[in-house]
Amino acid sequence: MDSLQYIKRTLAGTEVVIGRDLIGEITPYFAHTLAEGAVCIIYDRNLTELAEDIIHEFKTSGYRVFVQAVSSLRREAEVKSFVVPEFVRHIFAIGAGTAAMYAKKLARLLDVDWSMYLTAPSTDSVMCDIKPKTVFIDENVLFNCPFECKAAGYGIIFSQPLRVFENLFARKVLAVNAEELKNPQEICSLSELAYALLEISADFKEDSAQLMSEILYADALKRGQTPRLIGEYKFLASACITAFYSSFLGAPSIDAMPPACREVAADKLSQLELLDNRAKSVDFFDTNSYFRISYILGEYRTDLLDKLGSIDFHKSQRFWRRLYPDAGYWLKGEITCKNLTDSLSLAGYKSDNLLGFAYASGIL
Repeated sequence: MDSLQYIKRTLAGTEVVIGRDLIGEITPYFAHTLAEGAVCIIYDRNLTELAEDIIHEFKTSGYRVFVQAVSSLRREAEVKSFVVPEFVRHIFAIGAGTAAMYAKKLARLLDVDWSMYLTAPSTDSVMCDIKPKTVFIDENVLFNCPFECKAAGYGIIFSQPLRVFENLFARKVLAVNAEELKNPQEICSLSELAYALLEISADFKEDSAQLMSEILYADALKRGQTPRLIGEYKFLASACITAFYSSFLGAPSIDAMPPACREVAADKLSQLELLDNRAKSVDFFDTNSYFRISYILGEYRTDLLDKLGSIDFHKSQRFWRRLYPDAGYWLKGEITCKNLTDSLSLAGYKSDNLLGFAYASGIL
């Protein structure tokens, strides 16, 4: 690394450039693929100074540049109102999850490629859906990003053991062809953290923790609060769901409970603008499916409890709380027990995994 200004890796067809002070390396990557036309640069308003340097680099290299600053809050109304000229031939995002979301929307609208200058290791959404052509990971920029962004990235990494468990449940109990995942390795640097998040997003599948995180985020918006980052919520959700799973699997006498009221959950989700009408792969409310899954679950209950017991959120929590002075302590002032249990229940309504089965049982 000392002898080279940057290193290159290829991930699911995307070229990832990792190094320090990479602004001068951006436009050479587009010299052959973007010989003419214009570039739309989307940047988070919190990154104006960095964006101005990158915009200057494009302009001095002869590109016509269209610029749009966006809010760090992921408001769907703002996305829908976004307009960009048809002459744009490439989208370049500066930021993290929000900038990537805007870039993908415009790339789809204009049928062009998009790339990214990743400024924070805070999201597992960059490689989802439409993959970027190039991602630049500047170690100096990552080092100076807010502590909350680093905590969000580690929160996503620390939530992966729950994803591993839910894939195990899907294979053994639901007979779903889910990939056998391994727990993440030790992360030593911010660039490794950023690359690990790209790897996760390249094979992104919505798990129960992601569902609960999105609900917590939307609920904070509805209550007029500035939401935490999804990764921060995801660590909280993973710890909560893991504890719930242990209690649920440890108390098998659940079939006497009345079923959950789906209409109430659907109404609450619609108020949060999160109602998803996609059909589930498993209908937990179908009588035959419910009792078949309940029977199979009885066979694997001990194995699943052993797997849950191997997840050490206490160790992760100790590390996470040291990332910045307020890490984790915002829970006391911003989230109540009712917020948490309501979000857990609504995530169960949407979940295709054990949380969805638990919701159908009536326990939530």
